[in-house]
Amino acid sequence: MQIGDILELDITSVGMNGEGVARVDGFVVFIDGALVGEKVKARIAQIKKSFCIAKVIKILIPSADRVNPQCPICFKCGGCEMLHIRYEKQLEIKRLNVKNCLERECKRQFDVDDTVASPLTVGYRNKIQVPITVVDGKLAGGYFAPNSHKVIPFCRQGESGKCLLNSDGMQQIIDIFLDYMQSENISPYDEQSHTGIVRHLVIRKVGEKYAICAVVNSQSLKNYKLFTDMLQKQGFEFSFYISPNTQRTNVILGSRVITLYGEERLQGEMSGIKYFVSPKSFMQINDGVRDMIYSRVGDIIKSGGIVNVIDAYSGIGIMSNIFAKYADKVYAVEIVDEAVEDAKELAKINGNSQKIINICGDCAKELPKLTAQIGKSIVVIDPPRKGCDSAVLSALLTAQPDTIIYISCNPATLARDVKVLLEKYEAESITPYDMFPNTKHIETLICLKRKQPK
Repeated sequence: MQIGDILELDITSVGMNGEGVARVDGFVVFIDGALVGEKVKARIAQIKKSFCIAKVIKILIPSADRVNPQCPICFKCGGCEMLHIRYEKQLEIKRLNVKNCLERECKRQFDVDDTVASPLTVGYRNKIQVPITVVDGKLAGGYFAPNSHKVIPFCRQGESGKCLLNSDGMQQIIDIFLDYMQSENISPYDEQSHTGIVRHLVIRKVGEKYAICAVVNSQSLKNYKLFTDMLQKQGFEFSFYISPNTQRTNVILGSRVITLYGEERLQGEMSGIKYFVSPKSFMQINDGVRDMIYSRVGDIIKSGGIVNVIDAYSGIGIMSNIFAKYADKVYAVEIVDEAVEDAKELAKINGNSQKIINICGDCAKELPKLTAQIGKSIVVIDPPRKGCDSAVLSALLTAQPDTIIYISCNPATLARDVKVLLEKYEAESITPYDMFPNTKHIETLICLKRKQPK
C-alpha cells in the first residue's frame, strides 16, 4: 500500500472521532466522513506503522444514516465532524465511544446508558473563540481546519455557510467587528511574523447579553468606541473587553482583561442560581445539557441521603451553589485565591454563606482531611480535558468518600482515571450527555460507589 493508492473499501466500524474504519489484509484504514455499512472509493493520504488514513473520493453505496449536511463547509472546518450523520445515530456512536474507551482501558465490561440528547442540535454554543485573519484578501473570522492553523471563514450573516452551532447574534457581532477593523485599518495578527493587532474575538452569550473580548497583540485598541457605537445601533446589550496577549503562544487570552465598555462581569442565572461571568470564567457551552447534568447530580445527592458534598475544582462556586439546594453543607475546594473570593461573594448573593464552606487549597491535600472531618460525603469532580492529576486520584483512594461523581469531557482520560478508582469503587451508572451535537465530542457523568467490605 502506498500514498496515492485508490481503493474500494467496506466500512465495518467507527473510530473514536466518528471516522469510518475499514481493513485491508488486516491493516486498519481510517476514513473521515465515511459511515458504517458504506462502500467508498478512497485515496490513501498517510501511512503509519499500524494504520493509514484515507480520503473519500466517492460514496459508492451510502448508509441509511447519512444525511445531507446543512453547512457547505462542514468537511473543511473543524467545527462539526458529524453533521452528515442522522442525529439518533450520532448519539449511538458517542455511547459506543464511551463504552469502548472504558472497556479497552479497564479490561472489563460496562453498562453505558443511552446518550441523553441535547434540546438544541444547532445554535447551542453560548461561547465561541474566533481567530481573525485575512482570507483571499479579505478580513475573516472562522474556525481552524482540522489539525491546522488555517482559518476556514464563516460566511456573513444571511449567507449560506453561517456557522450552525453558534448562538443567535454571534455572526452579526463578528461581521460588525470585521467592518470596524476594515474602517480603522486594523490588521489581524500573523503568527509567523508576530505582527498585526487582533488575534481572536471571544464572544459569550449570557441570557440576552453578550460579553465580547478582543484578544490583541498590543496594549490598546484604536478607536474602539466606533465598534461599541455600531453594536448599540443594532440594539445589542453587551460589555466589551480587550485582553492584551503579546506572547508567541497558542494560549488565547492574555493574563489581563480590560473592560472598555459596560459591566466588568455579566450576571446570569441557571437552575435558580445567580452567577457572574467574565471573559476568563469557565462555563459549559450548552445551557440545556448543562442544566440536565446538574439536575442529575442533584438527584444523586438527594437519593443517597448524604448531606455533605465536596465540590473539587470548584472555581467561582457556581456548582457549589446548585449543590447547596440539595445538601446541608458544601465544601468547595479551589486553589486560585481570586476564584475563592468570587465564590464567597456568589454564596452571599444566593443566600448560601452558611451552607458553603470555601477552602483555598490543593484538592490532593484537602480531600483526605475533609472526609476524615465530615464523615459520609459525596465528592463531585469536573476536571479539565486532561483529567485528574494522579495526586488527586490518590487522595480520593485515601479519603474514600461514599460516592464520587465524575463529570468528563474526554472519554480517554475518564477511562484512565476510572481504572485507578476501580481499586476501591464500582461504577453505579454511566451516562453520556450530548453537550456538543454534530461534533465528535461527548460529556459523560459517571457515578462511582465505594465497595463494601465482604
